[in-house]
Amino acid sequence: MTRSSSTPSSTTHNTSSSDFPASLTLQTSISVQPKTTGSKKKKAKSDIQEQVERVNGEIGSIQSDVTSRHNLKHERFLVKLDVKKDYHCEMKKYKYLRKETKDAEICLCETDVQVHEAQALALDKEAEMWHLKIQFHQMMQSGSTASASDS
Repeated sequence: MTRSSSTPSSTTHNTSSSDFPASLTLQTSISVQPKTTGSKKKKAKSDIQEQVERVNGEIGSIQSDVTSRHNLKHERFLVKLDVKKDYHCEMKKYKYLRKETKDAEICLCETDVQVHEAQALALDKEAEMWHLKIQFHQMMQSGSTASASDS
């Protein structure tokens, strides 16, 4: 509170606008006269109380806004965290399934190689069988021509 030298009977209360937002800037002027009546004092006191209540209401509103903003930022952070967690979980699944797919493809290729090797072995055995059959028929023919020439 500062007293003005030009009007010794008035008291002026100024709060700097840099300290509070424009909506909270207060200027009150209370006349204090030596022979002030009781109703003027009550009126001045009532005016000051109304201003204090209004400022307290604005402070409460600002605090509520700050709390709400903080809660929203917190919720946003939790959602981002959840999305990141889901993303990492999905990436792990993807990598696991990709590895499983590659392993299955390798196993399939190895099985194909084994099948081809078995088929090649079967063909070799079949060729050997035909070769033996041919030898057998040749021996039978040689034997029948030799027994026919002996008789």
